[in-house]
Amino acid sequence: MTGRMVAVARDNGAMTPAAPPDERWRGVQSGALLIGVAVMAAIYAPQPLLAEIAAHFGRSAFEANLVVSMTTLGIALGVFPASWFADRVGRGRLLAVSLAGGAAITVVTALAEEWSVLVASRVVLGFVMSGVLVSAVVWTGGAVPRRRRARVATAYIAGTTAGGMLGRLLAGFMTEWFDWRVGILAVDGAVLVAAVAGVGLVAALSRRRAAASGAHPTTGAVRITGPAYVPTALFAVGFFGMCAFIGVFNAMAFRMLEPPFSYGVAVTSMLFLAYVSGTYTSMRAGAVLERVGARRAILLGAALMAAGQLLTLPNSIVAIVVGLLALAAGFFLAHAVASAVVPSVSRKPVVGSAWYTLSYYAGSSVSALALGWAWDAGRWPLVVGMAVAFAACVAAVALAVPARLGRR
Repeated sequence: MTGRMVAVARDNGAMTPAAPPDERWRGVQSGALLIGVAVMAAIYAPQPLLAEIAAHFGRSAFEANLVVSMTTLGIALGVFPASWFADRVGRGRLLAVSLAGGAAITVVTALAEEWSVLVASRVVLGFVMSGVLVSAVVWTGGAVPRRRRARVATAYIAGTTAGGMLGRLLAGFMTEWFDWRVGILAVDGAVLVAAVAGVGLVAALSRRRAAASGAHPTTGAVRITGPAYVPTALFAVGFFGMCAFIGVFNAMAFRMLEPPFSYGVAVTSMLFLAYVSGTYTSMRAGAVLERVGARRAILLGAALMAAGQLLTLPNSIVAIVVGLLALAAGFFLAHAVASAVVPSVSRKPVVGSAWYTLSYYAGSSVSALALGWAWDAGRWPLVVGMAVAFAACVAAVALAVPARLGRR
């Protein structure tokens, strides 16, 4: 013990000693990041392979996008059942079972010989992985002192961006060297490693903290006051933000295979390195939120998204890369701010998070299908036009969020 007196925190109107200094939170932060890597690598591994999968099964770009959109539909269907199960079997247990089940289902995806089996496996994967999405932030946050929870939540969000990026890259390179089935299986192996390491790390440190304090980790949060419509506005930010984001990368996989680019799958997959800008902005989102408030932070994200989308219009790989970097930075800034604020402005934080997850992944499904259709119907100019319209919707609903939200 250091002998230092620590600050006091107000919880439900009572003054209680704050949690003692505990540097083990950094280990939990690393575990949360690995869990984020695992879940997003599993969900989005097929995204850069859509053109290969479409060619293998003789499907259009619109149909190929079902591989992504049906996964997110499964997530949307699963978030509320997952919340119910989490309250009864425990969030950590549900999270671990969901990751293991998702890894098993991904094998079915990779080995599917029928189109219907492949699409169905992605729906089931999304349903199962919803257990991770509704549990991760609360479970990992309960393993650390309250003042460290925002950093742990930020690490999880950063892990999701890194996992989405690394999973796509690994799948793309393995597909270039072998085929799309090997690409998906390679990602599945990485998912298992990250899941075992992340869950094991958080579980071990959570038990140590509980033993040291003589109590179970808590999951309370600071409540923020605001108008009753604020949660709905934030749900809309998640929905329209995903509409403006994920479909652009889906369509880009097809654009890069055509003249004047005609790149292979491995090179095309490297465009997902643009997610690194989103990893950075998601980690900085807390500081931006504290400095300018939720409304301005989301408006800044929407502006970056629209600017990035417009930059991809020329047939210049440099302009495209810069545009994708701006798009990812803006999206993950808006998403990190909205997802961080939702539990604090909701009457029931878990239910608020579930609704946000539902809206977020519903937007992903709409984006994949709408921008897939746009690519088939009008190629890149129509894709960008629709994406910019979705980014404008993000800005419009952000105006409903008060400039500053009070605390209680």
